[in-house]
Amino acid sequence: MIYHGACHCGAVRAVYETETPVRLRHDGCSFCASRGVKSASDPDGKLALTSDAKLTRYRFGQKSADFLICPTCGAYVATYMEGPHGPVGVINVVGLAIPELKDEPVTNASLDGESEAERIARRLARWTPMQLTEAAA
Repeated sequence: MIYHGACHCGAVRAVYETETPVRLRHDGCSFCASRGVKSASDPDGKLALTSDAKLTRYRFGQKSADFLICPTCGAYVATYMEGPHGPVGVINVVGLAIPELKDEPVTNASLDGESEAERIARRLARWTPMQLTEAAA
């Protein structure tokens, strides 16, 4: 399946490819809870994120990944991390308004208590290989 989405203003667009059924997650942190985030990833899939502007990056907690936010409309669209074999990411199907996925049920996941090394290992094992293209500042 190939899913297409965009932020509220359309400046950030995503193409998410996966051959497995999409299982949405909500990790329960205060950032995600306040935005109604539903995340999706597939380590065997592909993710291309394109932005007409330089994305706003926000780091919190262990500061090991960039939460990507549209600088125009403020939608949180994805999280990005450099891995040893290239970038990996997870999408927010709500922030990208992916019509086929945004109303699907979500599984709650608790990430409390993960060390930084455990968190990075989990991301490398579960997140989607990602291509990020954004306009220069």
